[in-house]
This record gives sequence, structure tokens and C-alpha cells, in this order.
Amino acid sequence: MKSWVRNSAARFSFMGALAASVLAFGLSGAAAAENLGTFDYWTAWSDTENGATICYISSVPQDSQPTNVNRGAIHFIVTNRPGKSNEVSTLIGYPFHETNANASASIDGRSYPMVTEGSAAWLASVEDEPTFVAGMRAGSTMIVRGTSQRGTNTTDTYSLRGVTAALNRIEQAC
Repeated sequence: MKSWVRNSAARFSFMGALAASVLAFGLSGAAAAENLGTFDYWTAWSDTENGATICYISSVPQDSQPTNVNRGAIHFIVTNRPGKSNEVSTLIGYPFHETNANASASIDGRSYPMVTEGSAAWLASVEDEPTFVAGMRAGSTMIVRGTSQRGTNTTDTYSLRGVTAALNRIEQAC
């Protein structure tokens, strides 16, 4: 069994809640999560899940290709929750292709495969999460690739400027 499966129910639950928050924020200008600060391209957040405090950082891509497709909210997220730090995930703004998502995230050229469910994706191996987050801290650019259910290949490019400060902030808060 893949290591990501053991936490999939909690991940899907959180990503659903996060997606709802992102949509609520976009529509009303307010969200339930507390903004802990914005650091260049990354924002630190605190929220509750099942009565426990969780913290996460998020960013939107600085470039998304192709530009001629309709997509929903696009975010990259690193979550810290009780007993689990550095959970890496993304909301891609469309449903991934069910059999050929080709999802991956790369930092300065080192690629990590991702598993998908609906419009969300996670690193394929939870064992890669600490190395990936260390790469985020040391890197300058992160690229997320995937294929939509319609077969469109997309590429989202994120700046990692500010990610270390944002990660430090959620480590203090949670």
C-alpha cells in the first residue's frame, strides 16, 4: 500500500474544507482561517480541524500555462497539524485526469511524483515531504504539472521567495 493512502481521509477532508475556504474568501472577502502574515509570495494561516489547531502556508502561482483554459482556485499548501508536519498538497483548479494525471511538483529541477483525487494532489510518498519542504526552503522556483480530465497539460510556476519565513511562522503558531 502506498504511504499516502494511510492519511488520505484526513487529507481529503482538509482539502475539501480548504477549497471551501478559498471559494468563500474569493466570493465574500472573508474566510474562517486566521491570517498569520504574508511573506512575499506565501501566506501563513491558522485554523481548526476537528477541534485541533492546524497551520498552513499557501501561495498562488506567478505563472499558469496555458493561459486560455478556465480553471478554479489554484494553490500550493504545506500543512502542520498535531502529530504531522510538512504535509504537501496542491489545489490545481480542475479535476485531474483519472488515469493519466501526470502530476508532479519540482523544485529547481528535482521532480517529485504526486497522487491525485479530484482537483487535489499530494506527494506520492509521505517520506518525501521533509526533503521536499527543505528543498522549498533552499530553492527559488517550484513548478507543478498535471493533466486535466480533458487532457490539457498545465504548468504552474511558483516563486519560493518568502516560503521560509511563512514556514517559520506556522512552526511558531502550531
